[in-house]
Amino acid sequence: MDTQHETTEARRRGPGSAFRRVGATVAVACAVTGSIAGLGAMGALAAPGSSPAASSSQEAASAPKVVYTDADLAAFAASPYADDALNLAVVWGVDVVTAQGKAGAKITAGTDLPFGVDEAETASYTADQQQAAYYANGTTDTWASDFTQVLGLALAWGSPTIADAKAKAGGLLLEHQSVPAAPATYTDDEKARAFSLVRYGDAEAAQLAGLWQVDTRTATVRAGAALLAGDDLPL
Repeated sequence: MDTQHETTEARRRGPGSAFRRVGATVAVACAVTGSIAGLGAMGALAAPGSSPAASSSQEAASAPKVVYTDADLAAFAASPYADDALNLAVVWGVDVVTAQGKAGAKITAGTDLPFGVDEAETASYTADQQQAAYYANGTTDTWASDFTQVLGLALAWGSPTIADAKAKAGGLLLEHQSVPAAPATYTDDEKARAFSLVRYGDAEAAQLAGLWQVDTRTATVRAGAALLAGDDLPL
């Protein structure tokens, strides 16, 4: 779902902020403040029955808003599932806090959760659920740094697209692993690839070459370095 938005992410930027996740804005806002249910239109929820971790998206789309109590949250925090809030959030299509309350209420009622104790890390997740986990882990304050990090990780991992790198990062989070930091330095070839990963092409390279009075290869490398540093391009 994300591959159509990478150029937009690099182009639509405010002063002092290198990247705005245009395609992901709804996802991040929902993940942080409300519900990832809005991601359903972007394919963030798994198809019903598609994996052990999948849950019917109709539940998130049609269920009325439920307010969970402090007792629900406390029940979750005291349960063996206390570290699985992100996993439950992407399965249910809700934000992390709602997932905690919902799980606590189910635990109190003796209702089964989507996976057993200690099974969340090894459950099967779709790429869209992995990306939802990646978005839910960020905030509006970290958009720019998150994007430069995942761009660098896409290079380090040899990911075919930035969306694949986001899914891999989210997958690590769902496995309760830490996402590594992006490399500190890059080769010229990696800088040039960063330019193309953000979905810029020959036309933009030629435009920058003319503006900077250099050949297109030099322009591509320079532009890629700027993107990796979180800087704006004059495009």
